[in-house]
Amino acid sequence: MQGQEKENNFSIPNMMSAFRILLIPVFVLAYFLRPDAVWISVMTLAISGITDVVDGIIARKFHMITQLGKVLDPVADKLTQATVCVCLTISHPQLLILLVVLGIKELTMMCGGIYVLKTGHKPISAKWFGKLCTCVLFGVFMLFLLFPNMGAGQMYGLIGVGVVFAAFSLIMYISEFFKIKKS
Repeated sequence: MQGQEKENNFSIPNMMSAFRILLIPVFVLAYFLRPDAVWISVMTLAISGITDVVDGIIARKFHMITQLGKVLDPVADKLTQATVCVCLTISHPQLLILLVVLGIKELTMMCGGIYVLKTGHKPISAKWFGKLCTCVLFGVFMLFLLFPNMGAGQMYGLIGVGVVFAAFSLIMYISEFFKIKKS
């Protein structure tokens, strides 16, 4: 097509998002097969979080934003969050409420995204409240990894923080979907 530039789907940000997806089985194996070496799980999650931030910075600063990246980046986030939360819930059943809230959030987001696409609108890009929620969840997960024997008060406090931020993000994205519906 004349006048349109072909996107480079093998850009650094897209490769970083794909790398984050490849880190998921590394995290799972480290978490379950090497519980004595929690640092492997922590480092895997930290690398995933750092590359998530860096890929966005690179994509924006060097104009490497692609349609594939707009899908791949949030998919990597959601798969990582879901996997880590499931793994931690197996060890800490108290986290089930956070897992349920995240499941509801992501199902709602998926349905909203399908609606947006079916109505011919552009998909909603990541918003500050979604990014904030992701950062908070990574922090909550990291603390559960680092302090697996924390007291019940701290545990439920962290779970509450995760639930509040996930619910806040969901409410804000629902409002974005309603804005699109009105247009």
